[in-house]
Amino acid sequence: MTTHERDVASLFDPRSTGHIPVVPPGALPPSWAAARTAAPPDRRESDPPHTPDVWAGPEPVETDERAGSITPADEIPKKGRGRRRGRGTSGKSARTKKSETIKAQERAARTVAKTRKSVKLELCGTAGHITRTPTTATAWFVQPPGPWNMRPTAKQRRYIRDEALILANLREAGVEHLHRRLTRAPWPVRAWARSHHEWATPLPDVDGALSWNDYLRGQQHGMLWSEPTIKGRYWGIELPARSMSSRGLDYLALWLSGFGRIGGAVTRWADESFDRETAMLDEHLATLARIMAARGADARPATAGQMDYLLRRSAAIGLPLDIDGVISGGGDWTDTDIASLEDLADLSLTPGDGFTTVSGLVDGRRYSAAVIVLTIGRMAPMPIPEQMLPWQVIGDGSGEPLEWSERITLEEKPATARAMRFVTDKITNQFKHYTVEHDESPPTELQEQHAAAQKIKTQLEHDHSGLSTRVKGWWRMAVVGANADEVRRKVSTLQEMYSPHIILEHEHGQYQLLREFIPGQRQANIAHARRMSVYDASAGMAAVGDRIGDRTGLIVGQTASIAPRPAVWNCFAGPENKDKSGLTPIVAVPGSGKTFLAGMTVYQAVRAGAYGVILDPSGPLARLAALPELAPFTRVYALTGRSRPGALNPYRVIADPDPDDPEYSPAHSHYALDPDPAAAAADQYQADLRAAAAERMECAVSVLKMMLTDKDVEQRWTESVLHTAAHNVGGDADHHLGQVLDQLAAMAENEQDTEVKTTARSIHQKLHMMSQLAEARVLFPKPGTLGGFDADTTFDERLTILTMPGLQLPPEGVPSSQWTPQQRMAAPLMHMAAWQANRLIYDKPRQARKILFLDENKYLEQTGAGRTLNLRIARDSRKFNVRALVCSQLPDDYLGVDGTDDKSALTYEVIIGDLGGNEHAIEGALKLLNLPAGQGYEATLADLGGGGEDTLDPDTDTSHVDQARRFVMKMADDIEIVRCDWTNFTHLAHVFEALDSRPRAAATIAGGAP
Repeated sequence: MTTHERDVASLFDPRSTGHIPVVPPGALPPSWAAARTAAPPDRRESDPPHTPDVWAGPEPVETDERAGSITPADEIPKKGRGRRRGRGTSGKSARTKKSETIKAQERAARTVAKTRKSVKLELCGTAGHITRTPTTATAWFVQPPGPWNMRPTAKQRRYIRDEALILANLREAGVEHLHRRLTRAPWPVRAWARSHHEWATPLPDVDGALSWNDYLRGQQHGMLWSEPTIKGRYWGIELPARSMSSRGLDYLALWLSGFGRIGGAVTRWADESFDRETAMLDEHLATLARIMAARGADARPATAGQMDYLLRRSAAIGLPLDIDGVISGGGDWTDTDIASLEDLADLSLTPGDGFTTVSGLVDGRRYSAAVIVLTIGRMAPMPIPEQMLPWQVIGDGSGEPLEWSERITLEEKPATARAMRFVTDKITNQFKHYTVEHDESPPTELQEQHAAAQKIKTQLEHDHSGLSTRVKGWWRMAVVGANADEVRRKVSTLQEMYSPHIILEHEHGQYQLLREFIPGQRQANIAHARRMSVYDASAGMAAVGDRIGDRTGLIVGQTASIAPRPAVWNCFAGPENKDKSGLTPIVAVPGSGKTFLAGMTVYQAVRAGAYGVILDPSGPLARLAALPELAPFTRVYALTGRSRPGALNPYRVIADPDPDDPEYSPAHSHYALDPDPAAAAADQYQADLRAAAAERMECAVSVLKMMLTDKDVEQRWTESVLHTAAHNVGGDADHHLGQVLDQLAAMAENEQDTEVKTTARSIHQKLHMMSQLAEARVLFPKPGTLGGFDADTTFDERLTILTMPGLQLPPEGVPSSQWTPQQRMAAPLMHMAAWQANRLIYDKPRQARKILFLDENKYLEQTGAGRTLNLRIARDSRKFNVRALVCSQLPDDYLGVDGTDDKSALTYEVIIGDLGGNEHAIEGALKLLNLPAGQGYEATLADLGGGGEDTLDPDTDTSHVDQARRFVMKMADDIEIVRCDWTNFTHLAHVFEALDSRPRAAATIAGGAP
């Protein structure tokens, strides 16, 4: 990591108290990353590029032989400057000293000065969530971002209808004018670091390894480079007209603001008058608050911090204003505070260029950007939500953090009806002109216009819900670029994205249009007014975005549907906060990145203090144990390698109940109604002790039966012989399978019944042969020892990895009599590995956070213990605070289609990856996600593999374009597409290498390799 990167990362270190060296990129354009890339090589590792020679001192006026430009406007020559004649100098000689270029510059300067004066801020101040100008007062409410993607069409229609009803109810409450603002704030990276540090119980740092602080810095650095933002939608509701006396006082206060005590006294008088006006509107404000809090907006009155951000953001569009820099709870704005908004940014324009240059100092560094304001022009009918995104969200696909300003007039029904009658009369007369006067057929467009006008009239006459309310509005979109060429390219891209349904107009008067975004400013012009119903206006749904996860937990990627933002998952929120199961199916075909994603999740959870258990039959995840930060806390059991003999001895894997468990305390609530709680608790402990012994004997019999062929098991006396031998051994924890074989040998020698004796001898010979295999050493301890698994109480085992490299799974459809001895050993090893994982998880304290990763669950489900483990994590994971990541290649493994239990109702979180386009798998995935079929989700799931056709042809191969894996993730009721891109998480390169399962020596990790 370079020095510069460490400086950037330190911005978000929750323990850092020093001076912040630079403004964090990712707030708003210009793109800091792009600026660094474009910088000369000798400056890329230093600060973001800027031009101190230009902006450090007084800003010079650049001249040109063309009609000159003035940059910035602060250096505009004052009226009369340059025209003063010296004594004894004729006017003619003075005029001859000026070139045509200087004259053109002065004319442009006077135009700019006049323009700036005409758009002077009209705000007088704020009171709570109300802004005021000398003529108007506006109450501001904040609407949080809402969901949209992966929602049924009926629910999306309801979202639009609910917002439309908000507008209709506002009109019924007497509201005529609205000013809605959509702002962008940087995703709170620093807040995530603080909350994640408090949420976690991190592992102790290891010398020479990645420390917890460096890990946090790196995580934030990775999120920082994607420039994530959060939408914030403000509803500015204009209040009833102010009284003439209050208006006069405000004007007088502005006029006398520089007259010392007199000006101060008048200002206080004006403020008191405004307070009295606001108090008289308490009932009206309460009505507005009730309407805005309804479903459809769920908006609340803006707080002091939110008002701060709205005003600062609106006055400095184009600058990287960080939301953490806003003074939260700073109180109301006075007239002197409002004046400071002008100092946030210097706005300059060159007549005819069609953009506004915004520059300013942010935390001691000067930034500049070019801003173009686009206006929504003519609009065609749009099939929303059936076929299109909401029309105000279409531009979000460009990745640009667009800001919106909406000036809306809510029209009364009578006025709309009169207008429709007027239009209808005109159309009728035109219709008669064609048919009666000229005996011609009228154009089709005329008939369609007549039908549309009649439809609106019918809606107005028969509608009682308010959805027939009409609006007239102006919708502006601010586009920001680092320079003029970049912002023009972005505008061209947006115009292509919106065509042919919507025309984006690039109007003149860009300076005034940009100032229109500031609350209280007058509307720049009345061109391109759009008239529509409240339903069509609400179909813009500007506030919707990607909503999934939280801002506390682990990083799993970033959203990839509307507005990119980090996908952060508190994987223990389900059991801890929502009383939900911890089962999380991860379904995808091989090579889709599911093992990589699960491995990254386990790594982050263990670093945050959770106990982790990985059951990986293939074995590559054992490389996690070599990571320096995890090595002192990790134990690997290579069950087909050199593990300790007897490590999976059934008699040791199944543990006795802990007498110190709170469940066996007489004070437990279970025994509150017993006459003798102490005796009841003791009886319960003894019963569980006997149950554990019986379970050991049954498990021993199951393991031995798995080593036999189906023909051997189906013999008449096989079950009886095995159970008798296990019963003779007993169920204590200090026994082992070798003792069961000894009992079988004794029965083969001493049994009186010839048939039983023969069966015992046959079973003993085959099991003895199987016990000599190398794969069986973990089940049978060395001769003469008890052997078995005894945990080292002095070892802090935070991560346990159970692997079975080289395990030979039996072929499907082949009779067991044709399996090799090594293939017959696969089932008992998987069976006992499941028991071992079960013990490692459920022997921990209930309140401790635990994360379990079961890879290749299909083979685990083939054993009784595997099915038991899957059922237990589905039903009991909530009680034991377990997050279970269970990987499989088909959704059927969780839907019970093969006779197993249906676990779909217990899946609170689901992760679906590339399903290879298989229709049956996609149908099952929709059931797991609880999504209806036939709504278009099938195409989304089919495209998770990247879309297009796969090919090995190097001339047409497009796999290099985006190697990040994509998943559809369901967390609670939120379902989004998440792109697992780890490109900028360079501090975890060693983890990526350990998780890389591709069979090549030098694999490049780029965005979530499998």
